[in-house]
Amino acid sequence: MAKNLDLIIKGNIITVVNQKPRAEAIGIKGDKIVSVGTVKEVEADTGKDTKVLDVKDKTVLPGFIDSHAHPMGTGKNRLGVDLSSVKTVKEALDAIRERVKKTPAGKLIFCPEYNRQCVAEKRYPSRNELDSISNKHPIWIQHYDGHFSQVNSMALEILKYKAGMEGVIVDAKGQLTGLLQDPASARSLSTGDNFDDKAEAMEALLLMTKEAASVGITTLFAKEGLENAEFILKNLNKIPVRIRPMVFPGFGAASLDDVLNSKFLGDHICICNLTDGSVEGRTAALYEPYTDDPTTLGMLHHSDEQFYSFVEKVHKAGCQISIHAESERAIDQVLWAFEKALEKYPRKDHRHRIEHFEIVTPKQIKRVARLGVALAMQPMFVTMCEGPNLDYYRTLIGDERVKRAHTYRWILNEEILVSGGSDTPVTKVNPLGGISALVNHPLKEQRIDVYEAIEVFTINGAKIGFEEDIKGNIEPGKLADFVVLSDDPYRVPREKIGNIKVEMTIVGGKVVYQSQAN
Repeated sequence: MAKNLDLIIKGNIITVVNQKPRAEAIGIKGDKIVSVGTVKEVEADTGKDTKVLDVKDKTVLPGFIDSHAHPMGTGKNRLGVDLSSVKTVKEALDAIRERVKKTPAGKLIFCPEYNRQCVAEKRYPSRNELDSISNKHPIWIQHYDGHFSQVNSMALEILKYKAGMEGVIVDAKGQLTGLLQDPASARSLSTGDNFDDKAEAMEALLLMTKEAASVGITTLFAKEGLENAEFILKNLNKIPVRIRPMVFPGFGAASLDDVLNSKFLGDHICICNLTDGSVEGRTAALYEPYTDDPTTLGMLHHSDEQFYSFVEKVHKAGCQISIHAESERAIDQVLWAFEKALEKYPRKDHRHRIEHFEIVTPKQIKRVARLGVALAMQPMFVTMCEGPNLDYYRTLIGDERVKRAHTYRWILNEEILVSGGSDTPVTKVNPLGGISALVNHPLKEQRIDVYEAIEVFTINGAKIGFEEDIKGNIEPGKLADFVVLSDDPYRVPREKIGNIKVEMTIVGGKVVYQSQAN
Protein backbone atom coordinates (compact mmCIF):
# COMPACT_ATOMS: atom_id res chain seq x y z
CA MET A 1 0.00 0.00 0.00
CA ALA A 2 1.33 3.42 -0.98
CA LYS A 3 2.44 5.73 1.83
CA ASN A 4 1.97 9.48 1.97
CA LEU A 5 -1.37 9.78 0.27
CA ASP A 6 -1.99 12.91 -1.78
CA LEU A 7 -5.66 13.08 -0.84
CA ILE A 8 -8.14 11.47 1.51
CA ILE A 9 -11.86 11.79 0.82
CA LYS A 10 -14.20 11.19 3.75
CA GLY A 11 -17.95 10.76 3.43
CA ASN A 12 -20.78 8.34 2.83
CA ILE A 13 -19.15 6.27 0.13
CA ILE A 14 -21.02 3.87 -2.17
CA THR A 15 -18.35 1.79 -3.90
CA VAL A 16 -20.45 -0.22 -6.43
CA VAL A 17 -18.34 -3.22 -5.36
CA ASN A 18 -20.52 -6.11 -4.23
CA GLN A 19 -18.07 -7.47 -1.68
CA LYS A 20 -17.60 -4.08 0.00
CA PRO A 21 -20.55 -1.83 -0.91
CA ARG A 22 -19.92 0.94 1.66
CA ALA A 23 -16.89 2.77 3.01
CA GLU A 24 -15.99 5.82 5.10
CA ALA A 25 -12.87 7.02 3.28
CA ILE A 26 -10.85 6.79 0.07
CA GLY A 27 -7.08 7.19 -0.18
CA ILE A 28 -5.68 8.67 -3.41
CA LYS A 29 -2.13 8.82 -4.78
CA GLY A 30 -1.70 10.70 -8.03
CA ASP A 31 -4.79 9.97 -10.13
CA LYS A 32 -5.45 6.52 -8.64
CA ILE A 33 -7.31 5.03 -5.70
CA VAL A 34 -4.94 3.16 -3.38
CA SER A 35 -7.15 2.43 -0.37
CA VAL A 36 -10.84 2.19 0.52
CA GLY A 37 -12.16 1.49 4.00
CA THR A 38 -12.74 3.04 7.38
CA VAL A 39 -11.33 6.45 8.21
CA LYS A 40 -8.84 4.81 10.56
CA GLU A 41 -7.65 2.35 7.91
CA VAL A 42 -7.17 4.99 5.23
CA GLU A 43 -5.61 7.60 7.53
CA ALA A 44 -2.83 5.12 8.37
CA ASP A 45 -1.13 6.30 5.16
CA THR A 46 -1.40 10.01 5.91
CA GLY A 47 1.73 12.04 5.20
CA LYS A 48 2.64 15.62 6.05
CA ASP A 49 1.41 16.83 2.64
CA THR A 50 -1.78 14.77 2.53
CA LYS A 51 -4.88 16.84 1.91
CA VAL A 52 -8.27 15.89 3.30
CA LEU A 53 -11.62 16.47 1.62
CA ASP A 54 -14.36 15.79 4.14
CA VAL A 55 -17.76 15.92 2.44
CA LYS A 56 -19.49 15.16 5.77
CA ASP A 57 -22.89 13.59 5.22
CA LYS A 58 -22.74 13.89 1.43
CA THR A 59 -22.61 10.73 -0.68
CA VAL A 60 -19.69 9.74 -2.92
CA LEU A 61 -20.23 7.46 -5.93
CA PRO A 62 -17.97 6.45 -8.81
CA GLY A 63 -18.07 9.11 -11.50
CA PHE A 64 -20.98 8.70 -13.89
CA ILE A 65 -20.32 7.39 -17.39
CA ASP A 66 -22.47 8.51 -20.32
CA SER A 67 -22.08 5.79 -22.92
CA HIS A 68 -23.70 7.60 -25.88
CA ALA A 69 -23.20 11.31 -26.50
CA HIS A 70 -22.51 13.73 -29.35
CA PRO A 71 -20.39 16.34 -27.56
CA MET A 72 -19.37 18.37 -30.60
CA GLY A 73 -22.94 18.54 -31.88
CA THR A 74 -24.19 19.38 -28.40
CA GLY A 75 -21.59 22.10 -28.05
CA LYS A 76 -22.59 23.50 -31.42
CA ASN A 77 -26.20 23.49 -30.25
CA ARG A 78 -25.18 25.59 -27.26
CA LEU A 79 -23.70 28.12 -29.70
CA GLY A 80 -26.86 28.09 -31.84
CA VAL A 81 -30.34 29.55 -31.35
CA ASP A 82 -31.77 27.45 -28.51
CA LEU A 83 -35.38 26.58 -29.35
CA SER A 84 -35.83 23.97 -26.61
CA SER A 85 -38.19 26.10 -24.52
CA VAL A 86 -40.26 27.97 -27.13
CA LYS A 87 -44.02 27.52 -26.77
CA THR A 88 -45.23 28.98 -30.09
CA VAL A 89 -44.00 29.27 -33.66
CA LYS A 90 -43.87 33.05 -33.18
CA GLU A 91 -41.46 32.67 -30.24
CA ALA A 92 -39.21 30.55 -32.44
CA LEU A 93 -39.31 33.05 -35.30
CA ASP A 94 -38.59 35.95 -32.94
CA ALA A 95 -35.54 34.16 -31.52
CA ILE A 96 -34.24 33.41 -35.01
CA ARG A 97 -34.86 37.01 -36.11
CA GLU A 98 -32.75 38.33 -33.24
CA ARG A 99 -29.83 36.07 -34.16
CA VAL A 100 -30.05 37.10 -37.83
CA LYS A 101 -29.62 40.76 -36.79
CA LYS A 102 -26.24 39.91 -35.21
CA THR A 103 -24.97 37.52 -37.88
CA PRO A 104 -23.03 38.35 -41.07
CA ALA A 105 -24.79 37.51 -44.34
CA GLY A 106 -24.02 34.01 -45.60
CA LYS A 107 -23.34 32.52 -42.18
CA LEU A 108 -25.53 29.60 -41.08
CA ILE A 109 -28.26 30.29 -38.52
CA PHE A 110 -28.43 26.96 -36.69
CA CYS A 111 -31.51 26.51 -34.48
CA PRO A 112 -31.42 23.24 -32.55
CA GLU A 113 -33.62 21.36 -30.07
CA TYR A 114 -36.99 22.38 -31.49
CA ASN A 115 -39.85 20.12 -30.37
CA ARG A 116 -43.00 20.49 -32.45
CA GLN A 117 -44.99 18.63 -29.80
CA CYS A 118 -44.24 21.41 -27.30
CA VAL A 119 -45.43 24.36 -29.39
CA ALA A 120 -49.08 25.36 -29.50
CA GLU A 121 -49.37 24.93 -33.27
CA LYS A 122 -47.78 21.42 -33.28
CA ARG A 123 -45.80 22.31 -36.40
CA TYR A 124 -42.53 23.71 -37.65
CA PRO A 125 -42.07 27.28 -38.88
CA SER A 126 -42.66 27.13 -42.62
CA ARG A 127 -40.13 27.73 -45.38
CA ASN A 128 -41.91 30.98 -46.25
CA GLU A 129 -41.85 32.16 -42.64
CA LEU A 130 -38.10 31.51 -42.47
CA ASP A 131 -37.56 33.21 -45.85
CA SER A 132 -39.37 36.28 -44.51
CA ILE A 133 -36.72 36.54 -41.79
CA SER A 134 -33.77 36.25 -44.15
CA ASN A 135 -32.91 35.23 -47.68
CA LYS A 136 -29.24 36.07 -47.04
CA HIS A 137 -28.61 33.43 -44.36
CA PRO A 138 -29.15 29.69 -44.55
CA ILE A 139 -31.51 28.87 -41.67
CA TRP A 140 -31.70 25.37 -40.25
CA ILE A 141 -34.12 24.32 -37.53
CA GLN A 142 -33.26 20.90 -36.14
CA HIS A 143 -35.77 18.79 -34.24
CA TYR A 144 -34.48 17.67 -30.84
CA ASP A 145 -34.00 14.04 -31.97
CA GLY A 146 -31.94 14.97 -35.02
CA HIS A 147 -34.22 13.09 -37.42
CA PHE A 148 -36.27 16.07 -38.68
CA SER A 149 -35.16 19.44 -40.01
CA GLN A 150 -36.85 22.55 -41.40
CA VAL A 151 -34.79 24.85 -43.59
CA ASN A 152 -35.27 28.00 -45.63
CA SER A 153 -34.78 28.46 -49.37
CA MET A 154 -31.13 29.47 -49.16
CA ALA A 155 -30.32 26.33 -47.14
CA LEU A 156 -32.11 24.18 -49.72
CA GLU A 157 -30.02 25.74 -52.49
CA ILE A 158 -26.77 25.12 -50.60
CA LEU A 159 -27.71 21.53 -49.77
CA LYS A 160 -28.90 20.97 -53.36
CA TYR A 161 -32.09 19.23 -52.24
CA LYS A 162 -34.64 18.61 -54.98
CA ALA A 163 -38.15 17.18 -55.22
CA GLY A 164 -38.06 13.41 -55.51
CA MET A 165 -35.06 12.93 -53.24
CA GLU A 166 -35.83 10.54 -50.39
CA GLY A 167 -36.78 12.39 -47.23
CA VAL A 168 -37.37 15.72 -48.98
CA ILE A 169 -40.99 16.69 -48.28
CA VAL A 170 -43.09 18.46 -50.91
CA ASP A 171 -46.54 20.05 -50.77
CA ALA A 172 -49.63 19.12 -52.80
CA LYS A 173 -48.22 21.03 -55.77
CA GLY A 174 -44.88 19.23 -55.66
CA GLN A 175 -43.04 22.26 -54.26
CA LEU A 176 -40.30 21.87 -51.66
CA THR A 177 -41.59 22.71 -48.17
CA GLY A 178 -38.13 22.88 -46.58
CA LEU A 179 -39.11 20.01 -44.28
CA LEU A 180 -36.61 17.15 -44.27
CA GLN A 181 -36.76 13.74 -42.66
CA ASP A 182 -34.57 10.65 -42.73
CA PRO A 183 -32.49 10.08 -44.74
CA ALA A 184 -32.37 13.70 -45.94
CA SER A 185 -32.27 15.04 -42.39
CA ALA A 186 -29.36 12.72 -41.61
CA ARG A 187 -27.48 14.33 -44.46
CA SER A 188 -28.03 17.82 -43.08
CA LEU A 189 -27.16 16.62 -39.58
CA SER A 190 -23.84 15.25 -40.82
CA THR A 191 -22.81 18.71 -42.00
CA GLY A 192 -24.02 20.40 -38.85
CA ASP A 193 -21.10 19.53 -36.58
CA ASN A 194 -18.54 21.26 -38.79
CA PHE A 195 -17.07 24.45 -37.35
CA ASP A 196 -15.90 27.68 -38.90
CA ASP A 197 -12.56 27.41 -37.12
CA LYS A 198 -10.76 25.51 -34.36
CA ALA A 199 -11.52 28.24 -31.83
CA GLU A 200 -15.25 27.73 -32.33
CA ALA A 201 -14.79 23.95 -32.11
CA MET A 202 -12.86 24.33 -28.86
CA GLU A 203 -15.53 26.63 -27.43
CA ALA A 204 -18.20 24.06 -28.28
CA LEU A 205 -16.21 21.20 -26.74
CA LEU A 206 -15.56 23.14 -23.54
CA LEU A 207 -19.22 24.17 -23.19
CA MET A 208 -20.39 20.61 -23.49
CA THR A 209 -17.75 18.97 -21.28
CA LYS A 210 -18.24 21.55 -18.52
CA GLU A 211 -21.95 20.80 -18.68
CA ALA A 212 -21.15 17.09 -18.37
CA ALA A 213 -18.93 17.68 -15.33
CA SER A 214 -21.71 19.72 -13.68
CA VAL A 215 -24.00 16.64 -13.63
CA GLY A 216 -21.37 14.25 -12.29
CA ILE A 217 -20.12 12.75 -15.54
CA THR A 218 -16.45 11.82 -15.56
CA THR A 219 -16.38 9.86 -18.85
CA LEU A 220 -18.27 10.50 -22.09
CA PHE A 221 -18.44 8.14 -25.03
CA ALA A 222 -18.42 10.51 -28.00
CA LYS A 223 -20.13 9.42 -31.20
CA GLU A 224 -18.45 11.64 -33.79
CA GLY A 225 -17.03 11.79 -37.28
CA LEU A 226 -13.32 11.12 -37.67
CA GLU A 227 -12.32 14.79 -37.89
CA ASN A 228 -14.12 15.66 -34.66
CA ALA A 229 -12.88 12.52 -32.92
CA GLU A 230 -9.28 13.38 -33.75
CA PHE A 231 -9.85 16.98 -32.65
CA ILE A 232 -11.14 15.75 -29.27
CA LEU A 233 -8.22 13.39 -28.78
CA LYS A 234 -5.73 16.18 -29.49
CA ASN A 235 -7.38 18.38 -26.84
CA LEU A 236 -8.07 15.95 -23.99
CA ASN A 237 -5.76 17.89 -21.66
CA LYS A 238 -7.92 21.02 -22.06
CA ILE A 239 -11.27 19.58 -20.98
CA PRO A 240 -12.59 18.58 -17.53
CA VAL A 241 -13.79 15.03 -18.29
CA ARG A 242 -12.50 11.93 -20.02
CA ILE A 243 -13.74 11.15 -23.54
CA ARG A 244 -13.78 7.89 -25.47
CA PRO A 245 -14.47 8.50 -29.18
CA MET A 246 -16.77 6.19 -31.13
CA VAL A 247 -16.25 7.00 -34.79
CA PHE A 248 -19.07 7.20 -37.32
CA PRO A 249 -17.78 7.17 -40.93
CA GLY A 250 -21.08 8.75 -42.04
CA PHE A 251 -20.47 11.91 -39.99
CA GLY A 252 -18.28 14.03 -42.25
CA ALA A 253 -16.20 13.09 -45.28
CA ALA A 254 -14.10 10.26 -43.83
CA SER A 255 -14.63 6.78 -45.25
CA LEU A 256 -14.61 3.53 -43.29
CA ASP A 257 -11.07 2.89 -44.52
CA ASP A 258 -10.01 6.33 -43.29
CA VAL A 259 -11.32 5.45 -39.85
CA LEU A 260 -9.68 2.03 -39.78
CA ASN A 261 -6.35 3.58 -40.78
CA SER A 262 -6.46 6.47 -38.28
CA LYS A 263 -3.43 6.62 -35.99
CA PHE A 264 -5.24 8.52 -33.22
CA LEU A 265 -7.87 6.08 -32.05
CA GLY A 266 -5.82 3.58 -30.03
CA ASP A 267 -7.11 0.26 -28.64
CA HIS A 268 -10.71 -0.94 -28.69
CA ILE A 269 -11.74 1.23 -31.60
CA CYS A 270 -15.53 1.48 -31.77
CA ILE A 271 -16.97 2.14 -35.22
CA CYS A 272 -20.59 3.19 -35.70
CA ASN A 273 -23.40 2.90 -38.20
CA LEU A 274 -27.18 3.10 -38.17
CA THR A 275 -29.96 0.93 -39.51
CA ASP A 276 -33.16 2.91 -38.94
CA GLY A 277 -34.39 6.35 -37.85
CA SER A 278 -36.58 7.44 -34.95
CA VAL A 279 -39.98 6.37 -33.69
CA GLU A 280 -41.20 9.97 -33.54
CA GLY A 281 -40.06 10.52 -37.11
CA ARG A 282 -41.92 7.34 -38.08
CA THR A 283 -38.67 6.17 -39.61
CA ALA A 284 -37.77 3.54 -36.99
CA ALA A 285 -38.27 0.21 -38.76
CA LEU A 286 -41.36 -1.72 -37.57
CA TYR A 287 -43.02 -4.91 -38.80
CA GLU A 288 -46.53 -3.45 -38.57
CA PRO A 289 -47.57 0.07 -39.65
CA TYR A 290 -47.45 3.04 -37.31
CA THR A 291 -50.72 3.47 -35.44
CA ASP A 292 -51.16 7.11 -36.47
CA ASP A 293 -49.83 6.60 -40.02
CA PRO A 294 -50.77 3.21 -41.49
CA THR A 295 -48.96 4.06 -44.74
CA THR A 296 -45.49 3.46 -43.30
CA LEU A 297 -43.44 0.79 -41.55
CA GLY A 298 -40.47 3.11 -41.13
CA MET A 299 -37.23 2.61 -43.04
CA LEU A 300 -33.97 0.70 -43.15
CA HIS A 301 -30.94 2.70 -44.23
CA HIS A 302 -29.19 -0.28 -45.82
CA SER A 303 -30.00 -3.50 -47.62
CA ASP A 304 -29.01 -6.66 -45.76
CA GLU A 305 -26.04 -7.12 -48.11
CA GLN A 306 -24.79 -3.56 -47.68
CA PHE A 307 -25.11 -3.71 -43.92
CA TYR A 308 -23.43 -7.09 -43.59
CA SER A 309 -20.51 -5.89 -45.69
CA PHE A 310 -19.91 -3.11 -43.15
CA VAL A 311 -20.26 -5.43 -40.15
CA GLU A 312 -17.94 -8.08 -41.56
CA LYS A 313 -15.22 -5.57 -42.46
CA VAL A 314 -15.24 -3.89 -39.04
CA HIS A 315 -15.53 -7.18 -37.14
CA LYS A 316 -12.65 -8.74 -39.13
CA ALA A 317 -10.51 -5.70 -38.31
CA GLY A 318 -10.93 -6.53 -34.61
CA CYS A 319 -12.93 -3.41 -33.80
CA GLN A 320 -16.02 -3.01 -31.64
CA ILE A 321 -19.20 -2.21 -33.57
CA SER A 322 -21.93 0.21 -32.46
CA ILE A 323 -25.22 0.26 -34.37
CA HIS A 324 -28.18 2.61 -33.97
CA ALA A 325 -31.29 0.39 -34.05
CA GLU A 326 -34.45 1.65 -32.38
CA SER A 327 -37.06 -0.87 -33.38
CA GLU A 328 -37.75 -4.50 -34.07
CA ARG A 329 -37.15 -4.76 -37.84
CA ALA A 330 -33.85 -2.86 -37.61
CA ILE A 331 -32.81 -4.88 -34.55
CA ASP A 332 -33.36 -8.13 -36.46
CA GLN A 333 -31.12 -6.87 -39.26
CA VAL A 334 -28.38 -6.06 -36.76
CA LEU A 335 -28.62 -9.37 -34.93
CA TRP A 336 -28.62 -11.29 -38.21
CA ALA A 337 -25.44 -9.52 -39.35
CA PHE A 338 -23.70 -9.92 -35.97
CA GLU A 339 -24.61 -13.60 -35.87
CA LYS A 340 -23.33 -14.22 -39.40
CA ALA A 341 -20.03 -12.40 -38.74
CA LEU A 342 -19.47 -14.21 -35.44
CA GLU A 343 -20.12 -17.61 -37.07
CA LYS A 344 -17.62 -16.84 -39.82
CA TYR A 345 -15.03 -15.10 -37.61
CA PRO A 346 -15.59 -16.17 -33.97
CA ARG A 347 -14.60 -13.70 -31.23
CA LYS A 348 -15.38 -14.40 -27.59
CA ASP A 349 -15.40 -10.91 -26.07
CA HIS A 350 -16.42 -8.59 -28.87
CA ARG A 351 -18.94 -6.47 -26.90
CA HIS A 352 -20.57 -5.26 -30.11
CA ARG A 353 -23.24 -2.71 -29.21
CA ILE A 354 -26.78 -1.89 -30.17
CA GLU A 355 -27.72 1.70 -29.43
CA HIS A 356 -31.27 2.49 -28.24
CA PHE A 357 -32.99 -0.94 -28.51
CA GLU A 358 -36.38 0.65 -27.82
CA ILE A 359 -39.19 -1.46 -29.28
CA VAL A 360 -38.19 -5.10 -29.01
CA THR A 361 -39.50 -8.64 -28.74
CA PRO A 362 -38.71 -11.20 -26.02
CA LYS A 363 -37.09 -13.38 -28.70
CA GLN A 364 -34.71 -10.55 -29.65
CA ILE A 365 -33.70 -10.11 -26.03
CA LYS A 366 -32.81 -13.83 -25.88
CA ARG A 367 -30.74 -13.51 -29.08
CA VAL A 368 -28.86 -10.51 -27.67
CA ALA A 369 -27.98 -12.54 -24.57
CA ARG A 370 -26.87 -15.56 -26.60
CA LEU A 371 -24.65 -13.48 -28.91
CA GLY A 372 -23.01 -11.51 -26.08
CA VAL A 373 -24.19 -8.20 -27.52
CA ALA A 374 -24.13 -5.16 -25.22
CA LEU A 375 -26.88 -2.53 -25.15
CA ALA A 376 -26.27 1.21 -24.86
CA MET A 377 -29.65 2.62 -23.88
CA GLN A 378 -31.05 6.03 -22.97
CA PRO A 379 -33.35 5.93 -19.92
CA MET A 380 -34.21 9.63 -20.21
CA PHE A 381 -36.02 8.85 -23.47
CA VAL A 382 -38.72 7.32 -21.30
CA THR A 383 -39.68 10.62 -19.68
CA MET A 384 -38.21 13.36 -21.90
CA CYS A 385 -39.17 12.04 -25.33
CA GLU A 386 -42.06 9.65 -24.90
CA GLY A 387 -43.87 11.38 -22.03
CA PRO A 388 -44.33 10.43 -18.37
CA ASN A 389 -46.73 7.58 -19.19
CA LEU A 390 -45.32 6.87 -22.65
CA ASP A 391 -48.38 8.76 -23.88
CA TYR A 392 -46.80 10.05 -27.07
CA TYR A 393 -45.48 6.56 -27.86
CA ARG A 394 -49.01 5.22 -27.54
CA THR A 395 -50.23 7.55 -30.29
CA LEU A 396 -47.41 6.37 -32.56
CA ILE A 397 -47.31 2.62 -31.98
CA GLY A 398 -50.43 1.73 -29.94
CA ASP A 399 -50.90 0.21 -26.52
CA GLU A 400 -49.77 -3.33 -27.39
CA ARG A 401 -46.35 -2.35 -28.75
CA VAL A 402 -45.82 0.08 -25.88
CA LYS A 403 -45.70 -2.99 -23.62
CA ARG A 404 -42.48 -3.92 -25.46
CA ALA A 405 -40.86 -0.47 -25.16
CA HIS A 406 -37.82 0.25 -22.99
CA THR A 407 -37.85 -3.23 -21.47
CA TYR A 408 -35.08 -2.79 -18.90
CA ARG A 409 -36.31 -5.42 -16.45
CA TRP A 410 -36.68 -8.09 -19.12
CA ILE A 411 -33.22 -7.28 -20.47
CA LEU A 412 -31.43 -7.37 -17.11
CA ASN A 413 -33.18 -10.63 -16.27
CA GLU A 414 -31.17 -12.14 -19.13
CA GLU A 415 -27.91 -10.78 -17.61
CA ILE A 416 -27.25 -8.59 -20.65
CA LEU A 417 -24.76 -5.73 -20.26
CA VAL A 418 -26.71 -2.45 -20.33
CA SER A 419 -25.03 0.95 -20.11
CA GLY A 420 -26.76 4.31 -19.80
CA GLY A 421 -26.39 7.38 -21.95
CA SER A 422 -28.16 10.57 -22.96
CA ASP A 423 -27.69 10.72 -26.75
CA THR A 424 -27.15 14.40 -26.05
CA PRO A 425 -28.34 16.69 -27.60
CA VAL A 426 -31.47 14.50 -27.96
CA THR A 427 -31.80 14.69 -24.18
CA LYS A 428 -29.62 16.71 -21.83
CA VAL A 429 -26.84 14.93 -19.98
CA ASN A 430 -28.43 13.89 -16.68
CA PRO A 431 -27.38 10.54 -15.16
CA LEU A 432 -29.42 11.08 -12.01
CA GLY A 433 -32.45 11.71 -14.19
CA GLY A 434 -31.66 8.48 -16.02
CA ILE A 435 -31.38 6.55 -12.76
CA SER A 436 -34.71 8.04 -11.68
CA ALA A 437 -36.32 7.01 -14.98
CA LEU A 438 -35.13 3.43 -14.49
CA VAL A 439 -36.47 3.00 -10.96
CA ASN A 440 -39.71 4.90 -11.71
CA HIS A 441 -40.42 3.43 -15.16
CA PRO A 442 -44.05 4.13 -16.19
CA LEU A 443 -44.36 0.41 -16.97
CA LYS A 444 -44.04 -0.98 -13.45
CA GLU A 445 -43.01 -4.41 -14.70
CA GLN A 446 -39.94 -2.82 -16.34
CA ARG A 447 -38.63 -1.01 -13.24
CA ILE A 448 -35.24 -1.99 -11.89
CA ASP A 449 -33.78 -1.46 -8.43
CA VAL A 450 -31.56 1.41 -7.34
CA TYR A 451 -28.33 -0.60 -7.29
CA GLU A 452 -28.91 -1.88 -10.83
CA ALA A 453 -29.71 1.64 -12.03
CA ILE A 454 -26.48 3.02 -10.51
CA GLU A 455 -24.53 0.20 -12.19
CA VAL A 456 -26.01 1.21 -15.56
CA PHE A 457 -24.33 4.64 -15.26
CA THR A 458 -21.07 3.51 -13.60
CA ILE A 459 -19.49 0.05 -13.88
CA ASN A 460 -21.60 -0.99 -16.87
CA GLY A 461 -20.44 2.11 -18.73
CA ALA A 462 -16.86 1.07 -18.02
CA LYS A 463 -17.49 -2.50 -19.16
CA ILE A 464 -19.06 -1.52 -22.47
CA GLY A 465 -15.82 0.33 -23.28
CA PHE A 466 -13.48 -2.44 -22.05
CA GLU A 467 -12.44 -0.17 -19.18
CA GLU A 468 -13.73 -2.05 -16.13
CA ASP A 469 -10.13 -2.60 -14.96
CA ILE A 470 -9.53 1.14 -14.58
CA LYS A 471 -12.88 2.78 -13.76
CA GLY A 472 -16.55 2.28 -12.92
CA ASN A 473 -16.38 1.58 -9.19
CA ILE A 474 -14.40 2.59 -6.11
CA GLU A 475 -11.63 0.12 -5.31
CA PRO A 476 -7.82 0.19 -5.18
CA GLY A 477 -6.13 0.52 -8.55
CA LYS A 478 -9.00 2.36 -10.24
CA LEU A 479 -8.92 5.96 -11.42
CA ALA A 480 -9.92 8.49 -8.79
CA ASP A 481 -13.10 9.59 -10.59
CA PHE A 482 -16.03 10.44 -8.31
CA VAL A 483 -19.28 12.32 -8.03
CA VAL A 484 -20.39 13.83 -4.71
CA LEU A 485 -24.17 13.95 -4.23
CA SER A 486 -26.36 15.95 -1.88
CA ASP A 487 -28.23 12.81 -0.80
CA ASP A 488 -27.91 9.04 -0.73
CA PRO A 489 -29.96 7.45 -3.58
CA TYR A 490 -30.76 4.51 -1.30
CA ARG A 491 -32.10 6.70 1.50
CA VAL A 492 -34.48 9.00 -0.37
CA PRO A 493 -37.84 7.88 -1.79
CA ARG A 494 -37.24 6.51 -5.28
CA GLU A 495 -39.50 9.17 -6.80
CA LYS A 496 -37.15 11.83 -5.32
CA ILE A 497 -33.90 10.47 -6.79
CA GLY A 498 -34.14 12.84 -9.74
CA ASN A 499 -34.06 15.77 -7.29
CA ILE A 500 -30.66 14.83 -5.85
CA LYS A 501 -28.04 17.51 -6.58
CA VAL A 502 -24.49 17.07 -7.80
CA GLU A 503 -22.26 18.86 -5.29
CA MET A 504 -18.87 18.05 -6.79
CA THR A 505 -17.21 16.12 -9.60
CA ILE A 506 -13.67 14.76 -9.28
CA VAL A 507 -11.58 13.41 -12.17
CA GLY A 508 -8.20 11.84 -11.46
CA GLY A 509 -8.26 13.16 -7.91
CA LYS A 510 -8.85 16.76 -9.06
CA VAL A 511 -12.05 18.72 -8.51
CA VAL A 512 -13.39 19.71 -11.93
CA TYR A 513 -16.79 20.95 -10.80
CA GLN A 514 -18.15 22.32 -7.52
CA SER A 515 -21.68 23.52 -6.91
CA GLN A 516 -22.05 27.23 -6.27
CA ALA A 517 -24.01 26.33 -3.14
CA ASN A 518 -20.81 25.00 -1.52
